[in-house]
Amino acid sequence: MSASITLIGSVTPSYQESFEAWLNKDNSITNKQKLTNNSDINVVIRYNLRNAYYDTKASEIRAHLLSLSDSTKIDHVYQSISIDITLPGVAVFDMDSTLIQAEVMDELAVEFGIGEQIASITESAMRGEIDFTESFVQRLALLDGLKSDVMDGVYDRITHMEGVGTLMKVLNHFQWRTAILSGGFTYFADRIAEVYSISEVHANVLEIEAGKLTGKHIGPIVDAVRKKQLLEEIVLASATPWTQTIACGDGANDLLMLNTASMGVALHAKPLVRKEAPQPINALGLDGILYLLGMSSSEIRAIADI
Repeated sequence: MSASITLIGSVTPSYQESFEAWLNKDNSITNKQKLTNNSDINVVIRYNLRNAYYDTKASEIRAHLLSLSDSTKIDHVYQSISIDITLPGVAVFDMDSTLIQAEVMDELAVEFGIGEQIASITESAMRGEIDFTESFVQRLALLDGLKSDVMDGVYDRITHMEGVGTLMKVLNHFQWRTAILSGGFTYFADRIAEVYSISEVHANVLEIEAGKLTGKHIGPIVDAVRKKQLLEEIVLASATPWTQTIACGDGANDLLMLNTASMGVALHAKPLVRKEAPQPINALGLDGILYLLGMSSSEIRAIADI
């Protein structure tokens, strides 16, 4: 259960040497592991640390590591504890810009000819500048009258996030319970869940009448508070220790669940989220989470068959 710092990216020998000199000035390193092979494009090095020193300075250390990440474009990820991937756990994911490389509401808006109008509201909400629920209702109302049959075409053109298949194969291999907690729509989240054998879906339900969107939704909105609540309910129902929990997202409406789980991964996140989330990563896709779990490239490939 030791603390660790993981470097992910274009780590040169000279940078590794200078980073280790800074890190070990307080005799902090207990051991290090290179998790990637020489043939891998990115380098991943994990440093296991003496907890006593870092437990008292976690926020200070995270701020310094984020500064290093921004200046070097190498992820420097601090974890206060280690999660055991070989034991069952719970992993929950945002969908838009996390499992997929798109914001579904924006894509629907493109079909309706109001793409720029809605995209600007989405960006503001994801940056935390305006309330998510307010923005959701506002954006959805603008889609009143959109023909529902365009949604198949929108789904077909969506690109899935790099590494999602690899991550889900490994989590399923070790019998983790997985869930999509999305401020997007069940119409898309259900399909994504089926592709990757994700255990359950919690997302917003579109109201459709006479083959058209009404600009309204059915049931409660899956906002930041609801995501945190759902995470807690899933963990409780599965009797999972909180030390075996992962949450991953990119927007301001994900922060509550990111800071509730044992590992809260901000993937290619907005600046506010990178600053406030526990484990921000940019250098890899979703498969980067597996390195934070201490897996090596060889172990990942053996299970994911890649």
